[in-house]
Amino acid sequence: RNKRIGEQTVFTVFRDGKSEERPAVHLNDLPPICPRWPDVDYLPEYLILGALALVPLSQSHHWYKECPSELKATINRWNRRWPGDRDGKDQLVLLVTVFAHELTFGYRRGWRVVETYNGESITSLRHLRTLWHATREEVEGFRAKQVEKLGEDAAKTSSPGIFVRLGLQSDDDIVLDAAAAVDAEPGVLRTHTIERPSFIRGDS
Repeated sequence: RNKRIGEQTVFTVFRDGKSEERPAVHLNDLPPICPRWPDVDYLPEYLILGALALVPLSQSHHWYKECPSELKATINRWNRRWPGDRDGKDQLVLLVTVFAHELTFGYRRGWRVVETYNGESITSLRHLRTLWHATREEVEGFRAKQVEKLGEDAAKTSSPGIFVRLGLQSDDDIVLDAAAAVDAEPGVLRTHTIERPSFIRGDS
């Protein structure tokens, strides 16, 4: 029969030919790693990394005609996994859009699952943002030292030689110059009227 929200469930088991009632338990829905209903069990989240747009992979992406069959299979496969069998992941991260920009010239690999950042396995969009922000700080720290050493004009032309490598599922990696990605981001946000470079649940 149907149960009210919060109502406990009693299981009856047969053991050694006898029927036994077990203590009542409260059952919760097992949260899928790819959430199902927008604005119901998840809110929109995103990250702009240079000229790339990344979002958590959700069941609703399955409904878009642009969604490749391999990505649909990934959603179905991961949603069948139990929470303890998800390789430490809280979310799967989807590269949903590659914006047209000098930074991403030659890359047309939207609708791909991003698995690693500079070789480190990604556990969620928040984790990816933390890694990207650490790279940004590394770039900004290098530039600050160059300004002290060479002056502001000369520092603009010096490159820290820092790169971002995104490992994609079943595709070649995307490699970006980190300093160029930092410089590209404000223009990408302005061109596409995006208010802020990221939004993840819990942000103020």
